[in-house]
Amino acid sequence: MTRGVQSQPPVLLLECRGTDAAFTRKVLADSEITVQRFATMAELTTAIGDEAGAAILAEESLEQQSIDDLARKLAVQPRWSSLPIIVLTGSGMSTAATEQAVRSRAPLGSLILLERPFRPVTLSSAVRTALAARTRQYEIRDHLREREAAEQVLLRVQNVLESKMEERTEALRKLSSRLMHVQDEERRRIARELHDSLGQYLAAAKINLEVLSAGKNNGNGHLHEAQHLIDRAISDIRTLSHLLHPPLLEEAGFGSAARWFVEGFGRRSGIAARLRMPAKLDRLPSELETTLFRILQEALTNVHRHSGSRDVEVRLTVYRSVVTLAIDDNGKGIPRDVLERFGKSGVNLGVGLAGMRERVKELGGRLEIESDKSGTRLRAIIPIPTEQQGKSPSGMYPAFPNSSAV
Repeated sequence: MTRGVQSQPPVLLLECRGTDAAFTRKVLADSEITVQRFATMAELTTAIGDEAGAAILAEESLEQQSIDDLARKLAVQPRWSSLPIIVLTGSGMSTAATEQAVRSRAPLGSLILLERPFRPVTLSSAVRTALAARTRQYEIRDHLREREAAEQVLLRVQNVLESKMEERTEALRKLSSRLMHVQDEERRRIARELHDSLGQYLAAAKINLEVLSAGKNNGNGHLHEAQHLIDRAISDIRTLSHLLHPPLLEEAGFGSAARWFVEGFGRRSGIAARLRMPAKLDRLPSELETTLFRILQEALTNVHRHSGSRDVEVRLTVYRSVVTLAIDDNGKGIPRDVLERFGKSGVNLGVGLAGMRERVKELGGRLEIESDKSGTRLRAIIPIPTEQQGKSPSGMYPAFPNSSAV
């Protein structure tokens, strides 16, 4: 506990014999110095601790056993502690006995020797000097405690950061592995599309053209069929190309690309898909429009593959300098523990959602997901770069309610 400025540690006083005892007590009382009195060295030694400010002893009480006991007690005190000890001595003349006494008291450390008889001011000054030295020791103690507390906090923070880094590293490793798997799957899917549809159409068209070139019969029927097959191949190529990257996104912006994709998604999946967004939507920065479109693609793909929902609603709102894309379904939802783990580590919900979150973070936004048994609600909330702010009137569209970010 840090000692207050007005608080004064007590001086441990071993009662002297004769007139010295009364004189010493009076001087200390007149100086308003707090004193704890002890009748024996054993009692005083036992009382030594952090809260003792100094000790006053008469040299005649320092027998060898008392010195040894006191030295052992001082040796187990904290490293910052060096209790000031004032020894009331007799004559200042150096004799063999006094030299022996000095050597025997060496284990007690630095002592303040006060020769009797002394004046009141001398004793008072010596005690106050000892208490001032003890106060500086308390300051060192408090500093060491504060430093130790700070180090403990730093250690806890370091442990948390290391744990987070390990979790993040593991999440990135899993994400990288999943990403490679998804890329392989995407390549296989495109290869199947090319082989099963385009390859078949072109092979059939080639057969019809070979029949025509042989001139075996009237070729009008074969020619029309070849033209029809080539038209279907062209249509499939256009659809596949547009799904990978729709030209509308660059030519007309996110609004037109979103309408085209949501309509096509409804036809292909059989899920009732609704799109709500401003009738007049200004162009947004290219990177922002691409991010919004990729989130829309991935979210609707997840609805089709995993939710079991019969309908889905897509909403785009622009409020001041923020654009919000929301996708709501009424499917089976995401388990709470899975969603919590994704919020902490970014894994367990697939590379698609992790990719969404990274895309949104790169633009300074956040991805929010709420899910229960009634369905899943996903929101991408992204600030519009400064150069684009102000193009849509402030407050033109209502703000979308916030939820917990993952």
